[in-house]
Amino acid sequence: MFKYTLPVREFTAQHAPLTAAPTTSGAQEPVTDNPHNPTKITIYAPGPDSALRMATRHLTLLHARLAHSEPGAVSRTAPDVIYAEARARAETLTPAEREEESRFSIHSDDDGLRLSALTDVMRQRGELTP
Repeated sequence: MFKYTLPVREFTAQHAPLTAAPTTSGAQEPVTDNPHNPTKITIYAPGPDSALRMATRHLTLLHARLAHSEPGAVSRTAPDVIYAEARARAETLTPAEREEESRFSIHSDDDGLRLSALTDVMRQRGELTP
């Protein structure tokens, strides 16, 4: 496992300059320097290609969360709409329905955004521990 740090420009991970350092720790959550305007992201991954994919997914989620929580802060994108619709739907479900949906498989990046929206609602309502 390696710790990769990638530069970010406009919520897009840049492949270069990419820095990597071996780490003995296991997988950890991605970390950005500023969730409202990230300039770098740190990812724990087995290789540079997977680090770039993970960074892209995480930055897309950050953008969608920002577009939802602060309308007008960023230009809306298709993933932002998917996240917002999934979040609105999750808010209408009962806790039992949300728990059932949280067990669905993820088959695409869009499914990942939907699950993130669901878990964000569940955390906000105290149904999940942080």
